[in-house]
Amino acid sequence: MEGGHLKGLFIIVGLIMVAQAMGPAGKPLEAASVVAPGIDINISDSPTSGPENAPVTIVEFSDLECYYSARSSHTLKRIVGLYPTQVRWVFKNYPLRGRIDSPLAHEAAMAAFEQGKFREMLALLFENRDRLKREHLIKYASQLNLNMSAFTETLETRKFRPHILRDINQGSVLKVDETPTYFINGRRIIGARPLSEFRQLVERALVRVAPPVAAPVE
Repeated sequence: MEGGHLKGLFIIVGLIMVAQAMGPAGKPLEAASVVAPGIDINISDSPTSGPENAPVTIVEFSDLECYYSARSSHTLKRIVGLYPTQVRWVFKNYPLRGRIDSPLAHEAAMAAFEQGKFREMLALLFENRDRLKREHLIKYASQLNLNMSAFTETLETRKFRPHILRDINQGSVLKVDETPTYFINGRRIIGARPLSEFRQLVERALVRVAPPVAAPVE
Protein backbone atom coordinates (compact mmCIF):
# COMPACT_ATOMS: atom_id res chain seq x y z
CA MET A 1 0.00 0.00 0.00
CA GLU A 2 1.16 3.53 -0.66
CA GLY A 3 0.48 6.65 1.38
CA GLY A 4 0.07 10.40 1.07
CA HIS A 5 -2.71 12.23 -0.76
CA LEU A 6 -3.35 15.43 -2.67
CA LYS A 7 -4.94 18.22 -0.69
CA GLY A 8 -8.26 19.63 -1.85
CA LEU A 9 -11.08 21.52 -0.27
CA PHE A 10 -12.47 19.64 2.68
CA ILE A 11 -16.11 18.69 2.84
CA ILE A 12 -18.22 17.84 5.82
CA VAL A 13 -19.85 14.45 5.91
CA GLY A 14 -23.24 14.84 7.51
CA LEU A 15 -26.69 13.49 6.84
CA ILE A 16 -27.36 11.45 3.75
CA MET A 17 -27.45 13.63 0.66
CA VAL A 18 -28.99 11.95 -2.33
CA ALA A 19 -28.14 13.40 -5.71
CA GLN A 20 -29.05 12.52 -9.27
CA ALA A 21 -26.09 12.37 -11.67
CA MET A 22 -25.57 11.53 -15.29
CA GLY A 23 -23.70 8.41 -16.31
CA PRO A 24 -22.28 7.16 -19.61
CA ALA A 25 -24.07 8.33 -22.73
CA GLY A 26 -26.19 10.69 -20.62
CA LYS A 27 -28.00 7.92 -18.78
CA PRO A 28 -29.03 8.89 -15.24
CA LEU A 29 -27.17 7.17 -12.46
CA GLU A 30 -29.18 6.10 -9.46
CA ALA A 31 -28.88 8.47 -6.53
CA ALA A 32 -27.26 6.72 -3.65
CA SER A 33 -25.13 6.89 -0.55
CA VAL A 34 -23.31 4.10 1.22
CA VAL A 35 -24.37 4.22 4.82
CA ALA A 36 -22.59 2.56 7.72
CA PRO A 37 -22.13 3.41 11.40
CA GLY A 38 -20.49 6.84 11.40
CA ILE A 39 -19.80 6.81 7.65
CA ASP A 40 -21.78 8.26 4.76
CA ILE A 41 -20.18 8.10 1.31
CA ASN A 42 -22.02 9.61 -1.62
CA ILE A 43 -21.56 7.37 -4.68
CA SER A 44 -24.16 8.86 -7.02
CA ASP A 45 -21.65 10.12 -9.60
CA SER A 46 -19.04 7.37 -9.28
CA PRO A 47 -18.27 4.44 -11.58
CA THR A 48 -19.91 1.29 -10.23
CA SER A 49 -20.28 -2.38 -11.07
CA GLY A 50 -22.92 -4.66 -9.62
CA PRO A 51 -26.60 -4.24 -8.75
CA GLU A 52 -27.84 -1.15 -6.94
CA ASN A 53 -29.57 -3.27 -4.29
CA ALA A 54 -26.59 -5.53 -3.57
CA PRO A 55 -26.32 -6.25 0.17
CA VAL A 56 -22.55 -5.58 0.14
CA THR A 57 -20.99 -2.41 -1.27
CA ILE A 58 -17.23 -2.09 -1.65
CA VAL A 59 -16.02 1.49 -2.07
CA GLU A 60 -12.44 1.61 -3.35
CA PHE A 61 -10.15 4.64 -3.04
CA SER A 62 -7.41 4.00 -5.58
CA ASP A 63 -4.42 5.64 -7.29
CA LEU A 64 -3.71 4.76 -10.91
CA GLU A 65 0.07 4.90 -10.41
CA CYS A 66 -0.03 2.70 -7.31
CA TYR A 67 1.36 -0.83 -7.70
CA TYR A 68 -0.84 -2.18 -4.92
CA SER A 69 -3.97 -0.61 -6.37
CA ALA A 70 -3.14 -2.20 -9.72
CA ARG A 71 -2.60 -5.60 -8.15
CA SER A 72 -5.80 -5.37 -6.17
CA SER A 73 -7.89 -4.36 -9.18
CA HIS A 74 -7.72 -7.91 -10.52
CA THR A 75 -8.94 -9.24 -7.17
CA LEU A 76 -11.89 -6.83 -7.08
CA LYS A 77 -12.89 -7.79 -10.61
CA ARG A 78 -12.98 -11.44 -9.57
CA ILE A 79 -14.97 -10.64 -6.44
CA VAL A 80 -17.64 -8.89 -8.50
CA GLY A 81 -17.73 -11.93 -10.79
CA LEU A 82 -18.01 -14.36 -7.89
CA TYR A 83 -20.83 -12.39 -6.24
CA PRO A 84 -22.78 -10.96 -9.22
CA THR A 85 -25.96 -10.27 -7.24
CA GLN A 86 -24.47 -9.69 -3.80
CA VAL A 87 -21.61 -7.22 -4.31
CA ARG A 88 -21.54 -3.72 -5.71
CA TRP A 89 -18.14 -2.13 -6.39
CA VAL A 90 -17.63 1.64 -6.42
CA PHE A 91 -14.48 3.41 -7.63
CA LYS A 92 -13.17 6.60 -6.03
CA ASN A 93 -10.29 8.55 -7.62
CA TYR A 94 -7.50 9.14 -5.13
CA PRO A 95 -4.19 10.23 -6.74
CA LEU A 96 -1.51 10.32 -4.09
CA ARG A 97 0.59 13.35 -3.23
CA GLY A 98 3.63 13.67 -5.46
CA ARG A 99 2.21 11.78 -8.40
CA ILE A 100 2.98 13.73 -11.56
CA ASP A 101 0.82 11.87 -14.07
CA SER A 102 -1.85 10.24 -11.94
CA PRO A 103 -4.29 13.18 -11.69
CA LEU A 104 -4.70 13.51 -15.47
CA ALA A 105 -4.88 9.72 -15.80
CA HIS A 106 -7.81 9.73 -13.39
CA GLU A 107 -9.48 12.38 -15.54
CA ALA A 108 -8.93 10.17 -18.58
CA ALA A 109 -10.58 7.27 -16.76
CA MET A 110 -13.61 9.43 -16.05
CA ALA A 111 -13.68 10.58 -19.67
CA ALA A 112 -13.83 6.91 -20.66
CA PHE A 113 -16.57 6.38 -18.07
CA GLU A 114 -18.58 9.10 -19.78
CA GLN A 115 -18.35 7.02 -22.96
CA GLY A 116 -19.17 3.70 -21.28
CA LYS A 117 -15.64 2.27 -21.25
CA PHE A 118 -14.48 2.83 -17.68
CA ARG A 119 -13.44 -0.73 -16.77
CA GLU A 120 -11.60 -1.12 -20.05
CA MET A 121 -9.70 2.13 -19.58
CA LEU A 122 -9.00 1.32 -15.94
CA ALA A 123 -7.38 -1.96 -16.97
CA LEU A 124 -5.19 -0.22 -19.56
CA LEU A 125 -4.11 2.47 -17.12
CA PHE A 126 -3.18 -0.01 -14.42
CA GLU A 127 -1.32 -2.20 -16.90
CA ASN A 128 0.65 0.84 -18.03
CA ARG A 129 0.89 2.78 -14.80
CA ASP A 130 4.44 3.92 -15.67
CA ARG A 131 3.23 5.36 -19.00
CA LEU A 132 0.50 7.86 -18.16
CA LYS A 133 1.57 10.99 -20.01
CA ARG A 134 -1.04 12.80 -22.07
CA GLU A 135 0.12 11.17 -25.30
CA HIS A 136 -0.23 7.74 -23.69
CA LEU A 137 -3.75 8.51 -22.51
CA ILE A 138 -4.78 9.53 -26.01
CA LYS A 139 -3.28 6.30 -27.36
CA TYR A 140 -5.28 4.19 -24.90
CA ALA A 141 -8.48 6.06 -25.77
CA SER A 142 -7.86 5.31 -29.44
CA GLN A 143 -7.32 1.62 -28.64
CA LEU A 144 -10.75 1.58 -27.00
CA ASN A 145 -12.34 3.27 -30.02
CA LEU A 146 -13.55 6.21 -27.97
CA ASN A 147 -14.85 9.38 -29.56
CA MET A 148 -11.45 11.04 -29.78
CA SER A 149 -12.73 14.56 -30.30
CA ALA A 150 -14.82 14.36 -27.13
CA PHE A 151 -12.03 12.62 -25.21
CA THR A 152 -9.32 15.15 -26.06
CA GLU A 153 -11.65 18.06 -25.37
CA THR A 154 -12.39 16.59 -21.96
CA LEU A 155 -8.69 16.45 -21.13
CA GLU A 156 -8.02 19.95 -22.46
CA THR A 157 -10.86 21.55 -20.52
CA ARG A 158 -10.12 19.50 -17.37
CA LYS A 159 -13.82 18.67 -17.25
CA PHE A 160 -13.45 16.01 -14.58
CA ARG A 161 -10.93 17.78 -12.37
CA PRO A 162 -13.71 18.95 -9.99
CA HIS A 163 -14.94 15.35 -9.77
CA ILE A 164 -11.44 14.12 -8.88
CA LEU A 165 -11.14 16.83 -6.22
CA ARG A 166 -14.51 15.82 -4.73
CA ASP A 167 -13.28 12.23 -4.43
CA ILE A 168 -10.07 13.45 -2.79
CA ASN A 169 -12.10 15.60 -0.40
CA GLN A 170 -14.27 12.62 0.55
CA GLY A 171 -11.20 10.50 1.17
CA SER A 172 -9.62 13.25 3.25
CA VAL A 173 -12.70 13.47 5.46
CA LEU A 174 -12.61 9.69 5.85
CA LYS A 175 -8.87 9.91 6.70
CA VAL A 176 -7.77 7.84 3.72
CA ASP A 177 -3.96 8.08 3.71
CA GLU A 178 -2.95 5.02 1.67
CA THR A 179 -4.05 3.24 -1.47
CA PRO A 180 -5.84 1.09 -1.97
CA THR A 181 -8.26 1.73 0.88
CA TYR A 182 -11.66 0.03 0.88
CA PHE A 183 -14.88 0.48 2.79
CA ILE A 184 -16.86 -2.76 2.81
CA ASN A 185 -20.30 -1.72 4.01
CA GLY A 186 -18.48 1.07 5.80
CA ARG A 187 -15.76 -1.08 7.39
CA ARG A 188 -12.28 0.20 6.51
CA ILE A 189 -9.79 -2.20 4.91
CA ILE A 190 -6.33 -0.89 4.00
CA GLY A 191 -4.03 -2.39 1.40
CA ALA A 192 -4.20 -5.09 -1.26
CA ARG A 193 -5.53 -8.42 -0.02
CA PRO A 194 -5.47 -11.89 -1.61
CA LEU A 195 -8.67 -13.21 -3.14
CA SER A 196 -9.20 -15.70 -0.30
CA GLU A 197 -9.12 -12.93 2.32
CA PHE A 198 -11.40 -10.69 0.29
CA ARG A 199 -13.91 -13.53 0.01
CA GLN A 200 -13.85 -13.93 3.78
CA LEU A 201 -14.48 -10.21 4.22
CA VAL A 202 -17.43 -10.34 1.82
CA GLU A 203 -18.86 -13.44 3.48
CA ARG A 204 -18.66 -11.78 6.89
CA ALA A 205 -20.40 -8.70 5.53
CA LEU A 206 -23.15 -10.88 4.08
CA VAL A 207 -23.66 -12.53 7.46
CA ARG A 208 -23.98 -9.12 9.14
CA VAL A 209 -26.73 -7.98 6.78
CA ALA A 210 -28.59 -11.30 6.68
CA PRO A 211 -32.09 -11.08 8.17
CA PRO A 212 -32.45 -12.76 11.55
CA VAL A 213 -33.82 -16.27 11.51
CA ALA A 214 -37.14 -16.51 13.33
CA ALA A 215 -37.25 -18.90 16.23
CA PRO A 216 -39.39 -21.99 15.59
CA VAL A 217 -42.87 -21.87 17.03
CA GLU A 218 -43.44 -24.61 19.53
